Formats: sequence, C-alpha cells, structure tokens
Amino acid sequence: MAKEYLVALFPRSRRVMINGRFMGKTNTKLELESGPYEVALGPPYNFTPEKHDIDLRDTASLKPMVVVFAEAS
Repeated sequence: MAKEYLVALFPRSRRVMINGRFMGKTNTKLELESGPYEVALGPPYNFTPEKHDIDLRDTASLKPMVVVFAEAS
C-alpha cells in the first residue's frame, strides 16, 4: 500500500486518534497507508468537529492532507 501523509491542526498539542487509536500529535505529520479513516482528537473534548471522516489518497510528504479542528466555545 502507498504511504500517505496527514496533519491534524489544532491550536494546542493534543493526541490524534485514527480509527479509535492514538497515532500521534496534532500539528505534526503522520504517515499512514492509503484508505478511509476516522480522525478525532483525544480528551478533553473541547473541539469541533467531533471527527473527520477522510479518504487518505494522493498525498506527499511535502503536501499532506490537512484536517482542522477548532476550539469549541
């Protein structure tokens, strides 16, 4: 399978959950295989959206897919 790249952006460092497993930190590049994923953040749950459903394909190390989480008010 092809290597793909993902960055989950959030104003603070937070653990990134991929398909329910902690796989890295926000604001850093994660290396995964291509395919569908559910991307969420670890607690505390003060962010939106609750999750991103993505199909990770056609990325490069210098051009990762970016998903953005914002602080919930």
